[in-house]
Amino acid sequence: MTHTIQVCIRCNFTKTAEEKDGLRGGTQLYQNLMKKSEKWPSKDHFTIETTRCMGACSAACVVAFQAPGKIAWVFGGLNPRFSIPSLLEFAEKYHASADGMVPYAERPPELAAGLITRLHPVGGPPASMATTDEADCA
Repeated sequence: MTHTIQVCIRCNFTKTAEEKDGLRGGTQLYQNLMKKSEKWPSKDHFTIETTRCMGACSAACVVAFQAPGKIAWVFGGLNPRFSIPSLLEFAEKYHASADGMVPYAERPPELAAGLITRLHPVGGPPASMATTDEADCA
């Protein structure tokens, strides 16, 4: 298992509400992701971890995808109850990509709209992962 999905469990439920049903949004997102991933065919390729803050509080709920030698992605504005299918779909595309690049047009709409950042692999020259396709810049 070399791929990781990190979920910020401190994220608010929405911009105006920290909690719903007694849980912060990030905690609900993590619990829903864990439950849905139990029967997910790709579950053996991923570790799902929690983190206490990704520093993107204004974009809650926030999730990151990471793997050695691959682009890392951070997405926000995710709904703790309804974003799980989009996260799992992206995860499968991320795993299938040799360099972690998932083109804009292939990202689930919710994630395409919620991109916070993508980071090139540590130690790798950014030019080796550069794209010339303007559509991939977002």
